Amino acid sequence: MDAIEAIMSRHAVRAFSGKTIPEDILAKILEAGRFAPSPLNSQPWHFIVVRDKPSLKELASHAVHGRFLQDADLDIVVTMDSDAKVDSWLAEHEQHVYSGACAIMDMWLAAWELGIGACWVSLDDKATRKTLSVPDDQKILGSLALGYPKGPLPHHAANERKPLSDVVFYERFGNQNH
Repeated sequence: MDAIEAIMSRHAVRAFSGKTIPEDILAKILEAGRFAPSPLNSQPWHFIVVRDKPSLKELASHAVHGRFLQDADLDIVVTMDSDAKVDSWLAEHEQHVYSGACAIMDMWLAAWELGIGACWVSLDDKATRKTLSVPDDQKILGSLALGYPKGPLPHHAANERKPLSDVVFYERFGNQNH
């Protein structure tokens, strides 16, 4: 599968088969996150791999939109260094935090290409810090629930996305003439 095909066919998978993701496949997914872009090559992320079922259940119980997390094979929680090695201008604009979003997306696309389903899960900060011993100098960005999809996934319909004409502007916000 090429990059465009992976992007266009990717799904948010919330139902998992229960099959275990092999360590070599997990390593490839984590490597994809490690190679995400970051400002000044600061690489401000940390990836916490959670396979422990009681921990997954605890995280899921506090995730308002992520109850399915308890059924995932694993979860990759992404934290960001609060004091990332970037200059003050980049820090003011939180560019190091956005690079964490790139890491999550890179892992999601790598997982999809490898036949693994994934879904970004917003976690409760307090419960996640307690459950996973996340220190105060880390910003919890979110997590990626992973597992083999349960059953076949439908193809995306063309009308599931807004047309480009609704989201693309030229030179100024709102200008659709190019």
